[in-house]
Amino acid sequence: MKDTTKEIQRFLESIPDKFEIFEKKIDLQIQKEYIDHSENFDRGELSEKETLQLSEILFKNDIPLEAKKKGLTILAHTGTVLAFRQIEKYYNNPDKELKQWSALALQECKMFLESELTDLSTGFISTGLGGLINKLRYYYLILPSSEKGFDTTQNNIIKDEFNIIANELDSLIETIEYSEKFIEFKVLVPLDIAVGNLIETGINKCNELGNFVFEHYYVTNQDIPDREEIKEIIRIVRDE
Repeated sequence: MKDTTKEIQRFLESIPDKFEIFEKKIDLQIQKEYIDHSENFDRGELSEKETLQLSEILFKNDIPLEAKKKGLTILAHTGTVLAFRQIEKYYNNPDKELKQWSALALQECKMFLESELTDLSTGFISTGLGGLINKLRYYYLILPSSEKGFDTTQNNIIKDEFNIIANELDSLIETIEYSEKFIEFKVLVPLDIAVGNLIETGINKCNELGNFVFEHYYVTNQDIPDREEIKEIIRIVRDE
């Protein structure tokens, strides 16, 4: 039984023709698996009774995880308020292996609900590092121009200059981690701003005060490298 437009409007704020940033960090392999799985299902209709019957498998301990994945995907593609509520109920107390899967199903169901309110398409963007409202989260790393590394004064200049540029570009630097051989940032950047513009402008501004930041850098929105990976990243950035 499909919800009426009026019921959906009471349930959701419409986000017409707009991609919504998925705030939670979702493992890239789980994202790929969910997308591949989701493509096997078209939009479907279930009665209220059928929706509740399908939902029951989510809360039974003896049901295989693969069956629960299928159930979550079918519910997501049903795109009703009741289906959303059942996925949400499971998401709040899931099998630990399906926490991220249920988060994706919840967001996809919400997307279909929003699509009911308009002829325009809706969707969501999910990356390894997530985002916030209309901003994507990025990790980037900058290097000193010499092997001497950064000193305290240079660290302060970098912090100030990058924060100024971030503010000008409606971005937010969440964290800065200092090391003598590199500096790491986590930043939220709007969809319509190229993250490279922020980084390169910041590097240029710093170098106006002493040419102490290497012109090349590393940036990703997929994951945060560990220390061994950073060693290889530094080698590649410096050599290539």
